[in-house]
Amino acid sequence: MEFNVVITYEPGEENSNWVFSQINSCVGSSYIVVKVRSSIILLNVQNPYTFWYNLKLCLQGKDTPIHRIIPVDAVVDPLLDRVVKVATEYALRRIPENETYRVTLHGHLYSINESGRLTKVHSIDAVKAIAENIYRKVSLKNPQWVVYVRIIPVRRWQIVATVSVARAFVFKNVRVGEVGEPI
Repeated sequence: MEFNVVITYEPGEENSNWVFSQINSCVGSSYIVVKVRSSIILLNVQNPYTFWYNLKLCLQGKDTPIHRIIPVDAVVDPLLDRVVKVATEYALRRIPENETYRVTLHGHLYSINESGRLTKVHSIDAVKAIAENIYRKVSLKNPQWVVYVRIIPVRRWQIVATVSVARAFVFKNVRVGEVGEPI
């Protein structure tokens, strides 16, 4: 299941139709719908950051059921060691050495214990592990960049972790007015 954009919106079938209507009028139909769940749409687009920028620009000042448009850099299993590896790689490549960042985790990550079973990792421990090898200054209140990890249910018993590294305003509610280059 390949997707590189997550759209969250207010629940309801009429809102789902409204979201697709707004997407089509703003950026056209050059996307593939991967999954539609209650309040979440997964899309595959050519460039997720260009898609985010164009949709965000088009929706400025308009009424919309959309909460967030989240460009995705990588989709991995929700295992802490895999997320740490991918997040560190993207963060060190994108975040300039003199700028600040924070890690935002939406959901729970897992690790495999000594007996081979999945165990849930406490959120604070997961955030610390993700941030451990990113040698940039941390700012929890006003970061310039965000390492965003979100757990997405894709099937009844399957979840994945999405990893994104972009400027902080990319992950704010779509109604927040700030628009700029996302990476």
